Parts: sequence; C-alpha cells; structure tokens
Amino acid sequence: MSQISRESPKRGPADPELGGISCVFPVHNESFIIEQTIRNYFAELSGRVADLEMIVAEDGSTDDTKVVLERLAKDLPIRVFMSDDRKGYQQAVIDAVSHATKPWVFIVDSDYQFAAVDFWRLEPHRRNYDLILGMKVPRRDPFYRVFLSWGYNCLLRLFFKLSYRDMDTGFRLARREMIQEIAPEIKFLSFFTAEFVVRSHFAGYRILEVPVHHYARKIGSTTIFFISKLFLICFHQFAGILRMRMEFVRRGLLPFVAPAKPPAHLEDNGR
Repeated sequence: MSQISRESPKRGPADPELGGISCVFPVHNESFIIEQTIRNYFAELSGRVADLEMIVAEDGSTDDTKVVLERLAKDLPIRVFMSDDRKGYQQAVIDAVSHATKPWVFIVDSDYQFAAVDFWRLEPHRRNYDLILGMKVPRRDPFYRVFLSWGYNCLLRLFFKLSYRDMDTGFRLARREMIQEIAPEIKFLSFFTAEFVVRSHFAGYRILEVPVHHYARKIGSTTIFFISKLFLICFHQFAGILRMRMEFVRRGLLPFVAPAKPPAHLEDNGR
C-alpha cells in the first residue's frame, strides 16, 4: 500500500480498550514552529484520545525554544523536559520516550512536516500491530535528502532482507513496552527510527507502514543534515549498518555469507 486514501480519516475517538497514548515531541532549535506544532496536535488529539499525555523533550536548543516551551507549559497541560546539553537526535528520542507513561507512544518530529489529522490513519491499526509507521507519500524535502533517504532505505532492505520502504520516518506509533525492550539496544545508527524498526522486526514485533501526507518545512532549516556534513553522516551510517549486520550474523539472525571461492584454475596458478 503506497497511496494515501482519498477519504479523510475518521477523527476518533481512539479505542479506549487499547489504552492511553503518550504524544512525544523531541525538540531542538524549533522556536519558530514548535508552538504551532504543539497547539495543532493538542487540538486534534485532546478530547478524542480519552487518556492522553503530551510530552515535549527539549534537547539543548540555542535559540528561543526553551522560552516558548516555558510559556506553552503555562497554557496547555503538557509535560516539558529541558536539557542544557545537546544529546543528539538518537539519545534525545530515547530520553523523550522514557518519560512516557501510557501503553502507547506516538513519537512525532517537531518541525511540523506531518499533519496532526494523519494520526487517525495510524490509530485504527493498534489492535493488530505493535508498531505503525507513517510512510511519507510523497516526501517533501530537498532533493538531496530524498535521495539520501532512498539510498539509506535501500541499504537497510538489502543488508537485512526487509521490505519496509520508509524506515527513517518521523511519524510513528508504538507500544511502550516494545520501546522499553528495544530502545536500550539501539547503538549503531544515529537517528533512532531505522535501527528501532530493524531490531523490532527481528524481535518478532508486528510492523505496518501506512501512507501519510508529508509537507515541505515551513520555517527554518534542518539542524542535522547540513550539506557540509553529508559525507561524514553517510560514512557513519554505512559503518553503523555494517556493524549492526555483523551483530545480527553473530546472533544467528542473518546468514553468514562467506567470500566467494576463486575458480580452480586461479587457485592452481597461485600455488
């Protein structure tokens, strides 16, 4: 399924039998957009999710993000956690979800490139799946980021024999107990979600991708993918994929592929 349904999703209510939902926003230097993001998600989910908590985990911002969040916390029932030090996206997400208390965790990137209403495209699948990924269709990012994401996902599919198309999405809904089990194992890839998906798959969890809308960034620019750093980012990610595959081979989760044996006549010539 790679097309978004033309019908608008049914906007709740969330199934109360499946438990409450923690909506978690990792935030770094988003002072110009974070208020709109949080207010829109609060307006969409509050009243439709019976047992809802909203958590904002700020990661060492150097702009006015902290000031905006302090003001928002006085107006809205949100839990805000701040950090003086920059931990990086992976650790920031892991720390953010550690504050969640509900059975399900909805983790959303804070740059407002996803529509809050598309939460309802994910929520109905909670009964049958443990992790529901919002697959960006189409992805509205600069060309180089679209290309890098495509290559990244191709490598993950090749090295780990998977079929998922968008393993680095910033729009995901997962069981909290699953995150608690898998998150401590994440150590090789820098951006949390892809390694989380791979490890969850091999742990036997049920995973579904659901197409959702993706929008161009409205304000500001990426705080991670600066063009000057792309080579180093790609190198670290590729090295991380290789190290993770080696771990999975050692654990017997993937077959060991021995180097090809040279033809007999070459072996003879080498004697």
